[in-house]
Amino acid sequence: MTTEEIKNIIEETLEHLTTPCNSVDVVSGEVGTVFMINTNEARFLIGNNGANLIALNHIVKRIVDNKRKKEEEPIIFTIDVNSYQKQKNEELQNKAKMFAERAKSLHADVEMDPMTPYERMVVHSTLAGDLEVKTESAGFGKDRKVVIKYIDPSAAETVRD
Repeated sequence: MTTEEIKNIIEETLEHLTTPCNSVDVVSGEVGTVFMINTNEARFLIGNNGANLIALNHIVKRIVDNKRKKEEEPIIFTIDVNSYQKQKNEELQNKAKMFAERAKSLHADVEMDPMTPYERMVVHSTLAGDLEVKTESAGFGKDRKVVIKYIDPSAAETVRD
């Protein structure tokens, strides 16, 4: 399935929702393709804390999965509205870095607030290259969160020798 076909599915879905859309642009994201919806009615598509945007992503991905041929590779993409998700990701990355610095300065584990699986993935990938901390998910269901664990560099060097 092509990006143009996915873009058409998104536009058709928006028509069924009767939400006016200025454009749907296709851009390369950090992980896969991003379909950026530009609209003056963003609050309806985003919803409370992004709930409607999460639902829209889920619905469109199910439609794409159903139309995709079995032999085709799965397509990795997300839908964003007026750069809402991009801004939320940047805020989350900054928060993860701040919590990592806190773990380093305190030489202790630091727990973040509960978050969605996608948000946890953003935190894990943001801190993956930091050798002084490691991240783990802890808890269950809606209470699942990321724990940022301090790694003592001197202990890590001893293990490496």
